Amino acid sequence: MKDRRILTLFLTIFIDLVGFGIVIPVLPNLTKDVAMKQGFFLGPDVAVGLVVFFYAFMQFIFSPLWGSLSDRVGRRPIILISIVLSSLGYFMLGFGSSLWLIYAARIVSGIGSANISAAQAYIADITPPHERAKKMGLIGAAFGLGFILGPPLGGWLYHLGQAMIETGPAQLVNGKLIHPEGGLRMLGYFCAALSLLNLVMAWFTLPESLNREIAIKKRRFSEAFTGLASVWRVKVIGELFLVNFIYIAAFMMMQINNSLLWREHYGIDELHMGYLFGVIGLCSAVIQGGMIGLFQKWIGVKRMLMYGCPLVAVGLLIVPLPSREWFYPVQVLSILFLTIGNGLLMPSINALVSINTPPDEQGKTLGLLQSLSSLARAIGPVISTALYAAFYMMPYIAAALLMMIAFYVAVRLSGQIRNEDAPAMPKPAAETDNGFVS
Repeated sequence: MKDRRILTLFLTIFIDLVGFGIVIPVLPNLTKDVAMKQGFFLGPDVAVGLVVFFYAFMQFIFSPLWGSLSDRVGRRPIILISIVLSSLGYFMLGFGSSLWLIYAARIVSGIGSANISAAQAYIADITPPHERAKKMGLIGAAFGLGFILGPPLGGWLYHLGQAMIETGPAQLVNGKLIHPEGGLRMLGYFCAALSLLNLVMAWFTLPESLNREIAIKKRRFSEAFTGLASVWRVKVIGELFLVNFIYIAAFMMMQINNSLLWREHYGIDELHMGYLFGVIGLCSAVIQGGMIGLFQKWIGVKRMLMYGCPLVAVGLLIVPLPSREWFYPVQVLSILFLTIGNGLLMPSINALVSINTPPDEQGKTLGLLQSLSSLARAIGPVISTALYAAFYMMPYIAAALLMMIAFYVAVRLSGQIRNEDAPAMPKPAAETDNGFVS
């Protein structure tokens, strides 16, 4: 039974991340096309930023609320409701011929996919303390695997749907008739079907795990956000939170604009965009999964924090620079800089926050770190798409400058951080916070 419960929770998080990654090569350009057709009053590029903002901001709001509510009513109903909402959001996306329907679909999906806190609480309920880190690591694996498979699967499904599903006006591209709305229908229905399959599994394999005798009956929802406003003032922890926030926001400034840049300036279609994003996810998984221990041994955790910032800055800066002839070599070089920098930054931030946090505040502090990452994923795309509308290289220049500010903070911080000689450095927490996310 335990294995089935863990498998179902793994599938729940995996589907959330597939659903997030599957739209990365498709939704930015599709949203821009719809916004241009409908004359969106803030401009088509800003419309793209908003579609990511609504999804990530709902996760920021509802992740702690779902977790708090699960302490009151139980884990099972929260997980089941969130899966239903995810399925509804993807089904709505399949009919996303209007900009407002696309926004509504992403809002509902963002609320539904904010179930990580409830899933983590379920695992904590059913797992002995000495096995908890291993089981929580499975959630991290679900995040990584979902992001690796999501973008290429999204590009392929969209390409397939354009050719198969005849809906809306057809367009002649390279001598073939395609139906853009058909591609979106294929994506939305596929993700909705995955969520419904997940719902059936959860209904039959996830009994309630919360002990009713210790359930919190009177916790106010506002308490879920306690500490977020004051954590910045805590010595060392505040600076680490700042570096994390800057990094996630800067990376999202690149991620959401890449789909626009690659299509408009290099002629890359959704299918090949999916492959490129999949390579980013795969390289990140390999580096974070197999090289963290080597990095820690070679340079130490504090230097990992410092060195990661300029590596990411260089990777961001070179993305829009090549000519069409040099597109793929330069993008591969950028991916190497970004994934190595990411492999240095995220584990070191998580480890140093944990090392410099009292034992009785670990869960609260790391939970606030995840919540803040969601906020950064919401803000970054809005800023970047507004800059992209002014000049296509601006988001990448601004993101690189932000990473150099993070580097300055990391250097100043290095002398204040407690000795990093911990027994073992934790692997990245279960978030899309490897940045290739969310």
